[in-house]
Amino acid sequence: MNYINGLHFNNIRGDIYGGLTAAVVALPLAMAMGVASGVGPIAGMYGAIFVGLFAALFGGTPAQVSGPTGPMTVVMAAIFIQYTGMFPDDPAHG
Repeated sequence: MNYINGLHFNNIRGDIYGGLTAAVVALPLAMAMGVASGVGPIAGMYGAIFVGLFAALFGGTPAQVSGPTGPMTVVMAAIFIQYTGMFPDDPAHG
């Protein structure tokens, strides 16, 4: 059982260590994204987990790296504020 559906199991140990290393590196960034968007660090962690799962399930390439990025913080914060009414006294929300 060396090869199933395009996955090589010869180097599974390296893949697991690589995934764990990427998760440890992404953890502080995910928490910071949650804090920056105003929903808290736990929400940022859940967001990073779900983005990783969806990218793994629906991604188009075998070697794929996905996760939160700094510029997306501004975009997601604006979307979150727009749809949740986080700042009701803001004149932009009329």
